[in-house]
Amino acid sequence: MKNSTENKPKISLFLTLAIIIIITVTTILTINATYTYQHTKSKLLTEIRENSKEILFSLKSNITNLITSYSINEYDKLILNEIKNKDIFAIVVEDYNMGKIMGQKAYITGKIKNSELNPIDYNFKDEKQNTELKNCFFYDTISIVDLDDQLIGTVSIYITDKLINNELSKIIRDTLFNTILLSILLFLFLFIMIQYYILGPISNIIKVINNNDINGIPKTLIPSSNSKEIFELSNSMNLMIKSIKDSRETLEKNEHRLEYLLELSPIAIRIAKNNGEYVIFANNAYSKLLKEKKETTGGKNPKDYYVDKSIYKNIIKTLKENKHIYNLLVELKIENKTTWALASYMNIEYDGEKAIIGWFYDVTNEKLNETKLYQALELQTTIFDNSGYLMISTDKHGVIQQFNKEAEKLLGYKSEELVNIHTPEIFHLKAEVIQRAEYFSKELNKKIEPGFPTLVAKTKLGLKNEHEWTYVSKSGEHIPVILTITALKNTNNEIYGYIGISQDISQKKVLESQAKLASMGEMIGNIAHQWRQPLSMISTIASGIIVKNELMEMNPNDIVLNMEKIINQTKYLSNTIDDFRNFIKDNNEKERISIVSTVKKALSILKPSIKNNNINLITNIKDDMEIDGFENQLIQAFINIINNAKDALKEKVDDDKFIFIETHFNEDELILIIKDTAGGISENIIHKIFEPYFTTKHKSIGTGIGLSMAHQIITEHHNATIEVFNSTYEYDGKSCIGAYFQITFKDSCAL
Repeated sequence: MKNSTENKPKISLFLTLAIIIIITVTTILTINATYTYQHTKSKLLTEIRENSKEILFSLKSNITNLITSYSINEYDKLILNEIKNKDIFAIVVEDYNMGKIMGQKAYITGKIKNSELNPIDYNFKDEKQNTELKNCFFYDTISIVDLDDQLIGTVSIYITDKLINNELSKIIRDTLFNTILLSILLFLFLFIMIQYYILGPISNIIKVINNNDINGIPKTLIPSSNSKEIFELSNSMNLMIKSIKDSRETLEKNEHRLEYLLELSPIAIRIAKNNGEYVIFANNAYSKLLKEKKETTGGKNPKDYYVDKSIYKNIIKTLKENKHIYNLLVELKIENKTTWALASYMNIEYDGEKAIIGWFYDVTNEKLNETKLYQALELQTTIFDNSGYLMISTDKHGVIQQFNKEAEKLLGYKSEELVNIHTPEIFHLKAEVIQRAEYFSKELNKKIEPGFPTLVAKTKLGLKNEHEWTYVSKSGEHIPVILTITALKNTNNEIYGYIGISQDISQKKVLESQAKLASMGEMIGNIAHQWRQPLSMISTIASGIIVKNELMEMNPNDIVLNMEKIINQTKYLSNTIDDFRNFIKDNNEKERISIVSTVKKALSILKPSIKNNNINLITNIKDDMEIDGFENQLIQAFINIINNAKDALKEKVDDDKFIFIETHFNEDELILIIKDTAGGISENIIHKIFEPYFTTKHKSIGTGIGLSMAHQIITEHHNATIEVFNSTYEYDGKSCIGAYFQITFKDSCAL
């Protein structure tokens, strides 16, 4: 295979030698000229400095007395005489004595040469003259003092570079002439010698070498020469020609076999020489990889396809150290798109030359999938650590596999303290786990062992597993949380682990307690109000029995009747106590409850207070629905909403104080409406009323937790929504304006 450099234009050996000779001579003479140039320049500068000093000192000695005697014309003649006779461009005198007389800092005078080099008067106001002075090659200034060492003036001398330029120009002309002359003489002499002793025999060698076959091997041998060196060269080349002819046949057979095998390979292969920068062979798979025609892939530089050119340089460097490279991931730019390939490289000898063979396997799809997987994992990790929830995953045996940042922050453990070491039991309250194991055993009708099996018992059975638990931090702090545990399954639907997602509900517990206390206070006030009339009636009946007994007027029928009245009143008192006890009783498990029944229980607590504040309660609660929920929590939510309406109505001075409560179906949803006639909520704050601690009431009667707690209970625990807005409606022929709370319940079982 022929090297493409054969097509490049060749330079004659004679011309090459001639250029070398000329360059050598020119370089030597240039160095000499440069030295002469610098030496002459330095010498001239030294002479200029010395001459200028002499002139300045001469002028100083002559001008000093003239300045003292104010003889301007005299030193003006002296300056003119100096500038005429010497290569001086300008002489300038600053006369401070004359300046004082003229009311100036200095009287400035002097001579300067014009474009014809004739001296003229210097005018310090002439900008052109001042510019010429600034551009002078050399200048010097000397001060002039009187006998009392007082400064009376200065004299400055300016020198042009005309003299230096003339001298230097002469050196350059002489050097150029000598260089040309010497180069011609040396060229002619060396041409004759080289032609006779070197170029002639070499020309014979070239003729033989050019007379070659299709493989570039000379057809004849090189003739002998009288020159010893040329003879040895010719003899060596003849031996080499014979050796090449013998090995060429073997090489052609091997190359043909190698190319055939490489061409059949499905893997992209190419061979490059010139340090891997010139492709001499490429199979069909390689052309397909580059998306080019096979005939266009040869002769190109593989480095051009690499996104990072330094990668290819490092590959070549490694191969020069006789090392192989296997399965290196490289990034190629093909048709302005990134292609990833696994590449291997090694040194070979091909076509009698050192070359580099490369194998390439396209892994672009795999790389893109890897990138997508990495991005997905990165997103998952980001969500895992920044979700605001405690997230802890385990294997199927309960050993912790992941422990997110929120869990580290709340529980005080570092991830490395727990991962692959402990189960979540380490931060669970042991007594609570044992108690919950007993409860789940009864609920699921199977034995549940205390420990990690307790935590995942419902999850393993495919049941919803969301419960309140108590975490114990590393420092021993008890933290209430809502924990949901979900199974992690593989493609065969087999559990390989679990993930627990929990949320700190400490603040929620505080809000619940505060709301509960507020409701209990309301209920105690209601009970006190409700008990007054029954107790008063019991007291009256008892007093009447005593009086009649003393007057001997006791009738047995009256006694029975009065006792029945007392029993009825005590039952009423007992029922109010039961209502109070049921309300304060905690129940952590959801149960099937009726919305209407729950509303009525809330009203039974609130009715005395509503009536006592002269508020009319209008109810229409016939439509009902059963849901899974926490009855006491829902009672508390209803109490908070109704109390909000009651407190707003207490401030009204008229008699139109109404609270309306009604229920109705909307397809498979139950709508509970609680509205009032208190005038509505300001539009500036209506969007904030469900925020914790937001209140418009005085701090003595409002904490701002009632509606926030109601919103949380309804939306988070009872599959419902709550909305509030201001409404205008008609009732009993009158227009009413007030707050309108709409609670929507969803459940599959409607009554």
